[in-house]
Amino acid sequence: KDYKFNHVFVQVRGRGDALYNSQFAVRSQLIEDSKFDPLEYVIEKGHALDLKVHAWINVFLAWTSIKLPNNEKHITVSFPEWIDQSSLHNITRNGVSIINEDNNTPKYLSPSHPGVRKHLKNILEEIITVYDLDGIHLDYIRYADSDYGYNMSARIMFEEQHGVDPFKLIEENEKDYYNLNDLERKKILLGWGDFRRKAITNIVKSFNSIILNRRPDCLLSAAVKPNPNEAKNRFFQEWDLWLAEGLIDYAVPMNYATKPQDFIYQINSIQEKIPLKYWSGIVMGIAAYNQEVLDTRDKIRISREEGITGISIFSYDAHKENPKLFLPIGEELGK
Repeated sequence: KDYKFNHVFVQVRGRGDALYNSQFAVRSQLIEDSKFDPLEYVIEKGHALDLKVHAWINVFLAWTSIKLPNNEKHITVSFPEWIDQSSLHNITRNGVSIINEDNNTPKYLSPSHPGVRKHLKNILEEIITVYDLDGIHLDYIRYADSDYGYNMSARIMFEEQHGVDPFKLIEENEKDYYNLNDLERKKILLGWGDFRRKAITNIVKSFNSIILNRRPDCLLSAAVKPNPNEAKNRFFQEWDLWLAEGLIDYAVPMNYATKPQDFIYQINSIQEKIPLKYWSGIVMGIAAYNQEVLDTRDKIRISREEGITGISIFSYDAHKENPKLFLPIGEELGK
């Protein structure tokens, strides 16, 4: 509040867990006091200061440590079939695996799995029903990368629709699929990309519907890859469509580049893809963690000069030991 911020994104779901009291997700191990509810606390304190409080949810990212959670109720332990798979982990050449499963690989939930969809629905309904929130902020609302999506549930679903297991398209040993001509293969692979984009968008649609039915004044925003083309084709995150169809109130491009020219390049990629009429729905995500405060301040200026007025700073952690470092940022935000 002292530094001119008017909204806060507070993380309530980090790694498939809950930084609040939940019936559907295990309690975060970061909370030592069993009676303390961080989300309830921050809403009370935030609203007293006239700050809008948004619950920040890591949607598909479920775990990042080499060692699995000790809690057997954590979704990565209790529902291993929900975890998404990369095509690179199981490709074989002449019957020999070329890349084995890496336990250090971040674990993402599969957007296509019915169990995942139901779980996420329960999480959102619980949060907006129990807590007096002003917004929901979706992070990791995407695939881990272009080689992901090969959860068995997704493969079966796609094969039922298209007659081809998408994983076998890239398996050298499946000669039947390699007999497809280039046009047929390209068509199927394009369909596989569309399938994954639709899976993500359907989750966003379901969240939008739940909010409209339960708490229509609650804003829905999403942290997105800043280049719309890369977001769409590499991470299957079609956020330009989400804005155009009114599925989200705000897109927050994570433009965390440190060099001004790289920062402007990402803004240009947005200008090329997103019609001006949707720019009011863009909040520029600017980093504080990887650069000096004055560099962060300058990027606020650049964003506004380019026509994007909404600003989000990532994150409070960067200067929490010395919050006065936010002063130049606050001065710029207050102009």
